[in-house]
Amino acid sequence: MSGWRTLGGGVLLVVLTAGCSAQTQQSTPVAVEKPVEDVPVTTSASVPPAQLGITVASIVDGRAVMLSDGSKAEVAGLAQPGPCWAEAATSFAKAMLLNQQVRYDRTTGALSLADGTDYTLLALGNGAGRTTGTPTAAQREAEGAAQGVPMGLWGTPCGGKDTTETPPPPPPPPAPVPKPTTAKPTTPPKPKPVFFATCDDARRAGAAPLYWGQPGYRVELDDNRNGIACESRYSTGYR
Repeated sequence: MSGWRTLGGGVLLVVLTAGCSAQTQQSTPVAVEKPVEDVPVTTSASVPPAQLGITVASIVDGRAVMLSDGSKAEVAGLAQPGPCWAEAATSFAKAMLLNQQVRYDRTTGALSLADGTDYTLLALGNGAGRTTGTPTAAQREAEGAAQGVPMGLWGTPCGGKDTTETPPPPPPPPAPVPKPTTAKPTTPPKPKPVFFATCDDARRAGAAPLYWGQPGYRVELDDNRNGIACESRYSTGYR
């Protein structure tokens, strides 16, 4: 004879009575309001992800991780991170997955956290990834929620693009206008100093007679002090 009871937390206890022996077995939690007859008994309990003992050892990028068993897990449903948001996607994966127990289905590529949260939906909903291939309805909904905020790769500076457009370099500054230069007044060169020891020297140089103010004039050569030195030899008092 069999009977069902619902305990706290939605756990079903199955009691099997055969003679004097009794056996209790825990099955997958199912919300049951009333006893249900003729429900098949589960022979083994399902193992929650947290009890699988597989943890994320390191993060490769926003969609790939290394597991504690040495294998690489690539999360299905997430596109390869673009250069603009790759760093942010990696940081998000580290915060959510690093050193955490996970469950990875190698057949489907689905990665879930210990509490059963689908990491693909978690990343899409936080703008830490974009869909690829043929996304499911749930994936499109999660991605659309991040786009609507916008957040993550859908916000600034990526704006949903893998790379940001590099703005053209600013034009070079205009060449400075040369200032007009004011020509300095030229001063006539000073005459070279001329010295004649005697009037004969002045005459040989073709400079005699020497007038006062001219180069070579010296009062010593002007005997009559009339302002003319080395006058003609036929003049009175020539030297």
